[in-house]
Amino acid sequence: MKKINLIIGCGYLGRSLLKILHDESNYVVNRSEQHNAINSVEDNHQIILNINDKQTWRNLDVLSKKTSIRIYFMVPPSQIDRTAFPGFIERLNKLDVQKAVLVSSTVVYGNKDRVVDADSDVHIDSERAERQSFIEQDWLAAVKKGSIIRFAGIYGPERVIGKNGILKGDTINGDPNGWLNLIHVDDGAELLKRIGAMDDSEPIELACDGHPIKRGEYYSFLAKQLNQLEPIFSHHSNDRGMGRRCDNSVTISRSGWQPKHVDFRKAVSNLIKQNEN
Repeated sequence: MKKINLIIGCGYLGRSLLKILHDESNYVVNRSEQHNAINSVEDNHQIILNINDKQTWRNLDVLSKKTSIRIYFMVPPSQIDRTAFPGFIERLNKLDVQKAVLVSSTVVYGNKDRVVDADSDVHIDSERAERQSFIEQDWLAAVKKGSIIRFAGIYGPERVIGKNGILKGDTINGDPNGWLNLIHVDDGAELLKRIGAMDDSEPIELACDGHPIKRGEYYSFLAKQLNQLEPIFSHHSNDRGMGRRCDNSVTISRSGWQPKHVDFRKAVSNLIKQNEN
């Protein structure tokens, strides 16, 4: 019998996940039929639903008789109405949930220069971090068999972080000595699938390549790959802080997951070459 997956918020990361779940039965939630069309031939099914509109939740009834459903929730916090969210979680709990994984962000660790892993305390120092943390709390407090994966900056095919800005000659916002943390979209999707399949995973895991890099080093390398001038960085009082350094060793040891793209230079160079061909 095919495994049943419910993917809510099938954006860039969700589409990568969908590819590696191709031999399973997938139900993808979209707000309209025009958004992210899927291939039903591969046993992918579209559910038209708005998580903030209770009237549309009835469309989940198509899953009412399905068993052992894995839920992958990837809706950005800015698109979530927190007054409606608890009710939506309650509706999800009426399904036969085997695992419910929320995609979150490392923003909750704050911009203080420190090493963080999946077990590190949060450090809320921005409105975005506070909003993300509230969503995490709502999820773990209410959803059945819930877990969270906090993602570093996601890159991959057709998404090289900072590429457009470098090509336009934009000034980079932030201290060049501050830290960046990255995760290739395919590695992130593999971790999502692995955690979704685990019955005994920890509540929180961390998706990153485990190799933090200085902002200046990253953008300088990117500019050279794109044959552009050396980037210029801003130095204003509202610049981003030094940033955390994300360590994935705890997540690796607990899940058995191993990212394949750990050298950002090689990965970004290959992505730029692929785009040129």
